Amino acid sequence: MRTFAHLAAICFLLLFSVTMIYPVVKHYVMDRFGASIAQAGFFVAVNLIAYAIFALVWGTTSDRLGRRKPFILCGLLGNSLMLLLQAKAPNLGFLMLFRFLEGIFTVMVYSIAMAMVLDVAKQERYGRGMGIVGMGIATGMAFGSPTGGFLGERDPVLPFYAASGIIFVAFLLALFLKESEVKASRSALRSLSLILEKRQLLVPYIFSFIDRFTAGFFVSVFPIMLGMSYGMSPKQIGIYLSSFLMPFALLQYPGGALVDKYGRLKPLIAGSVVYAVCISLVGVLQPPAIAGALIVAGIMAAVMLPASAALSGDLAAKESRGAAMGGFNFSGSLGFAFGPAVAGAIAENYGFAAAFGFAGASVFLALLSAVVLIRRWRLSA
Repeated sequence: MRTFAHLAAICFLLLFSVTMIYPVVKHYVMDRFGASIAQAGFFVAVNLIAYAIFALVWGTTSDRLGRRKPFILCGLLGNSLMLLLQAKAPNLGFLMLFRFLEGIFTVMVYSIAMAMVLDVAKQERYGRGMGIVGMGIATGMAFGSPTGGFLGERDPVLPFYAASGIIFVAFLLALFLKESEVKASRSALRSLSLILEKRQLLVPYIFSFIDRFTAGFFVSVFPIMLGMSYGMSPKQIGIYLSSFLMPFALLQYPGGALVDKYGRLKPLIAGSVVYAVCISLVGVLQPPAIAGALIVAGIMAAVMLPASAALSGDLAAKESRGAAMGGFNFSGSLGFAFGPAVAGAIAENYGFAAAFGFAGASVFLALLSAVVLIRRWRLSA
């Protein structure tokens, strides 16, 4: 439990800082650098593209070396530097470059942190372990948005400076992290081949992809919609973002305990249905009703994330846990990378309602695909 709490604290500080900049995307990227809606969406997406590219790399490399802690330390230090450079970016091109590099370091931290949970926890407690670390991640996201909005009210660049300093504090905290016992695998390629051989992993990966694909709509187009359609300030935008992120954060551990007790698949399927309906309504509801739909969506997401992560742990070979969680984060990061870009393109050409309608429909389509695979492989968990 001590290691879980330590990892959760590190992930809290990391995601608190990363999320601080979302309320100022319009006011910093669009207003200061003259970016369009699509370019602002790409500013969010380019960071997540880096997640997708490097999630598997760090997981399998840490399996190969049999070490986790050095990756967490390197990731935190690099992340702090890249946020500082974004605050000083001379033009949009350099801003995008630093944003991409930041993503490389961010995914290094939380992908390895999730692998450490599988190193330490017993299988019947994977859900609780993921819930504790997930609570740290989600709580950081929940409190980061309103804090970033408050700072951005004074100056849109302030969240970048604050985030850089806070992540450096996380680096100092990580120096005291106890290294987990990992048996080095024979090669990173062998870890990857094990995932390909265990085709059932595709089920939690589908859920990971679609959950973060739709989350990409919230961190990119949603703040822009609130600013353009309703004239909200960064502070107000941060509060609305927290209406989703707060329940998502605070219910992670109860959600993990729930899936440990009742299984992984039923909460995933039921939660996806409700979640899809809620996000479809975001583009057509008016404030403050939007907040109600976001609260319900956040509750569902708090169950879905530990369920899909724990399912990946259930199905993973012991010697390739890092690679399995790397694959889980790769699929999620791929969704996160596509989400903002797709959201920005749809919103710019067809409007915000169409963007969130598409997001809801995509969840139903992914759920249908996953159910077909579950029935075909007679998967039970």
